[in-house]
Amino acid sequence: MPARFISAHCTITWHGVDNDTPPGHSVAIGTDALGAAYLWLFKGNQPTDDAFVGSISVPARASELPAAYGRGGGFAGAVTDYATTLARLADRATNEE
Repeated sequence: MPARFISAHCTITWHGVDNDTPPGHSVAIGTDALGAAYLWLFKGNQPTDDAFVGSISVPARASELPAAYGRGGGFAGAVTDYATTLARLADRATNEE
């Protein structure tokens, strides 16, 4: 399953804004239909399919690295810093509009 946000298939456990969230965006934490954990980025303050910008996988094991994915589910790079990666996803989505 690609790393996309489809509200009918995802469970959000938290949604809001934190210190790593790019201006004009919000984030949500939850699981997809297969139970994989993600941090999702949305443009604006609503976690909707249309507002989805990208995601960061949350590893199940400490030995795994988180990875970033763009709006369509394509790989967007490894994650070393959440704030930088979220900003990169927001910028990438803005440039694709």
